[in-house]
Amino acid sequence: MPYQEKNAVISLFSIAIVFGFYFYFTKQNFSAGLFDGADAGVLIGKSILWLIFGGAIFQIIAQVVFHIIYVVIAKEPNTSSLVDERDKLIELRTLRVAYYIIFVGFVTAMIALAMGQSIFVTIHILLSFTVIAGIVESLMQIFLYRRGF
Repeated sequence: MPYQEKNAVISLFSIAIVFGFYFYFTKQNFSAGLFDGADAGVLIGKSILWLIFGGAIFQIIAQVVFHIIYVVIAKEPNTSSLVDERDKLIELRTLRVAYYIIFVGFVTAMIALAMGQSIFVTIHILLSFTVIAGIVESLMQIFLYRRGF
């Protein structure tokens, strides 16, 4: 399994775990009515900042722990992180698709805002499409590496 494919698998699991927890707790807070008051924007902002910083830290820790475990189990001390032309093409192709998904999410969020939806809904539409883009990007990378692009 190439280094970049392993990173895509780790990224996929990290996205699922981090955003799964975020959406679970946000749904509970929404059901409790915490996003209905005047401070809803502040609470949304704080939640997303925690998500960004917590997600980045979790991603780094997951990468380090997985690579340590992989080296110990597979007994491959040299996992090459060199990037060749194929890796660059796969990255460009998957990023292009991810950007298209994020653009569709942005347009969808603006339509929702124009139709009178709340800031909470609009921001979470953007966030949902960002999550979908990250998942699709990782799945495409895994597929393209397995297919032998």
